Amino acid sequence: MLSMLASAAGAQSMPTTISADQNGFQLEGPKRVGGEASTKVEDDVVDEVEKKKVYDKRVGGIVWLEATAGPSRFDATRFRTLDIVPEQFASLIPSVVVTGPEFGAALRFRTGSTTIGARFKRADYEPFDMTSIGLDLGFLIRAIPYVHPSIRMGFSYYTTSGGLVIPEIESYITGVRSNGGGATIGAGLRIPVVRWVSIEAGFDYSIIGLVFRGTETVSGRGQAITAGTAGTAIAGNFALTFHLGG
Repeated sequence: MLSMLASAAGAQSMPTTISADQNGFQLEGPKRVGGEASTKVEDDVVDEVEKKKVYDKRVGGIVWLEATAGPSRFDATRFRTLDIVPEQFASLIPSVVVTGPEFGAALRFRTGSTTIGARFKRADYEPFDMTSIGLDLGFLIRAIPYVHPSIRMGFSYYTTSGGLVIPEIESYITGVRSNGGGATIGAGLRIPVVRWVSIEAGFDYSIIGLVFRGTETVSGRGQAITAGTAGTAIAGNFALTFHLGG
């Protein structure tokens, strides 16, 4: 009988342990081989979990902290024929197109594929600077892995500093303060870098209306006057975003 058991063990080509006690003979199967296979499966699962901890093909997070930078071009008098420009100043306003770098930051909250938050931007033009702050609404297609197309809309308050938007009216109006509002639409591509960081490249197109308030010096009476202009801005932007929570 012992020889038959030995033959069966040899036929299986697997290491088998034979032991004997008061209850007779006992056979123990190849635990080591099965254990190696089980360990390999567990290791694969652990590896996959570790990969997901570091990198995710879809951006996540609940709170987004974002920094942006890029070139900007502002055609300040694009729609200067609008009625917001008084007749006596319409002929004095030349075409004003300025360029310069634009920097910004945003705090956004994500739910699903939608984000909402606040955005701050400052463009350094010559001879003035323009600052804006406003509401930011975004949507990205997370169903596409690795590269997420995105669109966004913004509604902002604008103010200028450091100089007049239209330098030619400086001798006709003193104590000028300018501010206004505008709307922005943009598009871009967002790429996950690691699980908590992503980058985006895109562009924005804005329509901006500015109102100038000051004191006129043409008539000599020093009357308060309100003038204005409306233009468009095109900006390229590169964003670095940190994703927190979720």
